[in-house]
Amino acid sequence: MTDKYTDKDDGFAGLDALFDAARAAPAPLSEDMLDRLTRDALDVQAGFAASPVAPPRRGRLAGLLAAIGGWPAMATLATAGVAGLWIGAMPPAFVETLGLGSATASDTAEDDLYLVDPLPGFVVSLTMGEGS
Repeated sequence: MTDKYTDKDDGFAGLDALFDAARAAPAPLSEDMLDRLTRDALDVQAGFAASPVAPPRRGRLAGLLAAIGGWPAMATLATAGVAGLWIGAMPPAFVETLGLGSATASDTAEDDLYLVDPLPGFVVSLTMGEGS
């Protein structure tokens, strides 16, 4: 056999002739060997087709979890919920000064109407009529 990169004979020239002769005349299989081979193949095929198993059904919680985005999304929702409860139960000082503290200053709902701006950015007098 010659090396295809160096074109040097490595001493296996006789093997090439033997391999070519073996490829030219393959040995025939006996009938007994073919019967055993066929029987073994049919046994293996019967083992594959014996138990078709349906995939397990996915529950409602698993479907909801998959629709949301999996466990990372569920962890994000849980964190946001806990943070919302924490801020709602014990608000920081700057949240109370923004409006929570001033909303509890009066006793009646009529006194708190000044907290609502129906048209922000416009000056509208609601007490004046058409003729005034």
